[in-house]
This record gives sequence, C-alpha cells and structure tokens, in this order.
Amino acid sequence: MDAAALRQALRTVRFPDGLGWAVREATHDPDLLFPEERAAVAKAIPTRVAEFAGGRSAARAAMARLGLPPSAIPARPDRAPVWPAGVIGSISHAGPVCLAVVGRRDDWEMIGVDLEPDRPMAAELVPEIASPEELGALAPLPETRAATRIFSAKEATYKAQYPVTGALFGFDAMRANLQIGRMNMAKNVGLGRGAALPMWQLLVAKHVISLCLCASKGQKPRY
Repeated sequence: MDAAALRQALRTVRFPDGLGWAVREATHDPDLLFPEERAAVAKAIPTRVAEFAGGRSAARAAMARLGLPPSAIPARPDRAPVWPAGVIGSISHAGPVCLAVVGRRDDWEMIGVDLEPDRPMAAELVPEIASPEELGALAPLPETRAATRIFSAKEATYKAQYPVTGALFGFDAMRANLQIGRMNMAKNVGLGRGAALPMWQLLVAKHVISLCLCASKGQKPRY
C-alpha cells in the first residue's frame, strides 16, 4: 500500500469537524525538515529519518487544512512531537506511509492516531496485546486479526493520553470495547482506573486507522 492509495481512500471518509489530516510517504529529502527537526534525528538511522521527515511533512499538510502556517515540529528526548503553540496532533507510520492528524488546542484536549496494515499479528504476540475477553468480543474475526485492531486502538489511546499524563504503561492497563467505540483504563495509571476514552476505528485500503479523540471542555466532536 502506498501513500497515494491511502490518501485517496481517506478522501471518502468524513472526519470530525476541526481536524486536519494528511498522508505522505517516508522520504530522505532533508529539505522537508526545519533545522531543529534535523537536529532531532541527526544520529538516527536512515529509516527513522525517512519516517520522521514523512511524518513532519504530513503534519504540516494537515495543519494547512486548518489554515495554520508551516512550523517546525521538533521532538522531545522521548521522541514525542513538540507541536506549535495552539496546535495538538499525532503522527503514525506504517512502513513507507505516514499519517498525521491535527487540531487546535481550543477544540481538542487529546488526539492520538495509529496506522497499521490490516493483517494478522504473530500468534505468540497476541496474549501480550489483548485478553481473551477482548479478543472474543470481535469474534468471528480470527484472534490474530482481532489483536491487530486492538493493538492499533491501544496505541492510539496511549499516544492521546501521554502528553497529558506523561504515564508509561503496558497494553494490560487498557480494555478495548471497539463495538461501542471506547477504551477503558483497567489500572490506576495515566488517567486512572475506570477512565473512558472515545475510540474511532476505520478499516480503509487494507489498513486499520485508530483515532482517540477527546474534545476540550465545553466542546463536542462534530461529525
């Protein structure tokens, strides 16, 4: 799957109002990066640099959809993006394809996105990702396929909450309920046991796209 095919498929999707999205290919073109961004990957391997450049290019294109000017998006030591003032967003990579979703901080409290090929996960990894109950809820989907979708949803949720809480935790700290579009915290970490986060998952162009979107107080997502 190339970036152009995924981009074309996403043009048929109605994203919530107030979000900008864009898809770009991973690239080794250094001219796409601001100086502070190049510094962030100065010692990285070529594959990481290409993903980073493609992701930043996608993020700036997503910002342009909201009428925002191009700006540097450097990285913290933990590799989390440093968004421009007033902007919130998330970036994901799947092989050579990079997807970014952004919004204004006035509208969104948390945004997390994950992009994965919609294919079976290695069977030995499944128990690390999902409980039997989570997998069974997606039956008759084979467990290895269900685990990929649960993995994507948990990745998006983790990325959404991390800038707010700074919490590190494993997959077992979350419980996915994808049928009703929700992720619940099962341990007292991050946002706390019982916290519920909305989950929006798309199956397009042989990819799984998971979005965890929490509107700012006083705002409601508009579809």
